[in-house]
Amino acid sequence: MAAFELDKIYQDSDGRDLLDATLVEHERLLWELEYLAKESEDDTNSDITDRLNLIKAQILLFERLMIGNRIDSLVVLINHYAEIISRPPQELVEVTP
Repeated sequence: MAAFELDKIYQDSDGRDLLDATLVEHERLLWELEYLAKESEDDTNSDITDRLNLIKAQILLFERLMIGNRIDSLVVLINHYAEIISRPPQELVEVTP
């Protein structure tokens, strides 16, 4: 029985590490979106540059949506493992647009 609990503790720890890495990736995407928004305010941008920035922003927003879904799934998984090993559950990390 102890080996089962130890395995669940490792899985819980791996889930937390993956959640941390996912949150870092989420922050990077936010930074890129903010950079694109500031760059588009520059009047020297050409029409083609604005279009490319729009396409890149759409891709970044889609990636951010997928990461938000992954974060939600990881929180559910971590809470599942926490329940199994009787740890207090994590609060749901709210991803704001």
